[in-house]
Amino acid sequence: MTLTVETTRRLSKTESYRGIFPHLNHQLYLNHAAVSPLSSRVVAAINSYLKERNETDIENYFSTLMPVLDSARSRVASFINSPTRNLAFVQNTSAGLSVLAQGLNWKSGDRILLYEKEFPSNVYPFLNLKAHGVEVDFVPCRNGKILLEDIERLITPRTRLVSVSYVQFLTGFRIDLATLADLCHSKGVLLSVDAIQALGAMPIDCKAMKFDFLAAGAHKWAMSPMGNAVMFISDDLLERLTPSCVGWLSVKEAWELLNYEQDLHDSAQRYEAGTYNWIGLVGMNEAFGIFHELGSDVIAEKLLGLTTHLRERLSENGFKVAFEGERKNYSGIVSIQGLQEPTAVMKQLLERHIEVSTREGLLRISPHFYNTTDELDRFVDELNRLTK
Repeated sequence: MTLTVETTRRLSKTESYRGIFPHLNHQLYLNHAAVSPLSSRVVAAINSYLKERNETDIENYFSTLMPVLDSARSRVASFINSPTRNLAFVQNTSAGLSVLAQGLNWKSGDRILLYEKEFPSNVYPFLNLKAHGVEVDFVPCRNGKILLEDIERLITPRTRLVSVSYVQFLTGFRIDLATLADLCHSKGVLLSVDAIQALGAMPIDCKAMKFDFLAAGAHKWAMSPMGNAVMFISDDLLERLTPSCVGWLSVKEAWELLNYEQDLHDSAQRYEAGTYNWIGLVGMNEAFGIFHELGSDVIAEKLLGLTTHLRERLSENGFKVAFEGERKNYSGIVSIQGLQEPTAVMKQLLERHIEVSTREGLLRISPHFYNTTDELDRFVDELNRLTK
């Protein structure tokens, strides 16, 4: 990736945001793949909203909340290069993927292709379709990676959907979504993406990547409160999906309260059935305000620089990462395999005020844009002391 002068300038300013993360005063947090800290700006926005509801403009739906909703939708849509009409807010990734699973007109014998080491949110909504005669096939793990040739080999004439994570939660492997979308569409297959480990970290371009559906919770890399997620539905899929759950906000003129003959929204907003998680949306709106100041390209480049540096330091010290490959497949996650008692190591690191996580026998490290290479060096030094 060739960086522009402007990108390089903004990249140099990422560490100026460290002041809005007060947890840095007492800990080294490298666990953003689990849940991110809330910045002081997000907390201030939420507190301002709560103060208003507590003291002044209590019924603030039109004065405060609708502008926040419009702003959040616009900021998120712009950040992932999606028209606002294709974007909806739901409560979590599972809810979004369930919209897809329950909305297609399945026939007995239809098949869905998943990855064998996928996070359960991207598995159970589709396994639930077995009651309708839908079969699920699994792509094998190849040393922590998903190979496009395996996906192509396993697509059958009855395969209707491929659903994968953009970034794998265990290894951090990042798949080439644009190439995968071309492959799927050449076979007449839909592509669904679980992007929870990418939203706010790796570039997402709904137009260029051409996937059909995306769902992503916002409490990890998107640095927003829990209980909010983003759902993207392509124009073609919007026409094909049947909503399994609708509510009073699903229709075109929701405030015509006694007009029960209305059509549903033409947009993805038809899936926003009732009262929003307003506290979460207030926080998300501020979080994506920060992301817009930085730019998706800057965040991704900073993270890839950090994880490339971490991989090099780990290799120098004899640690084995969960997958070897090219930088184009790197993400914000680096996982270490082969440690004896990784959970004990994680707990010992926590005693030293360094927080990482363990998943399925791997020690998972996940910095964010405000972290530094010095902090990663500190982590590697402590890991050496604990394991050698």
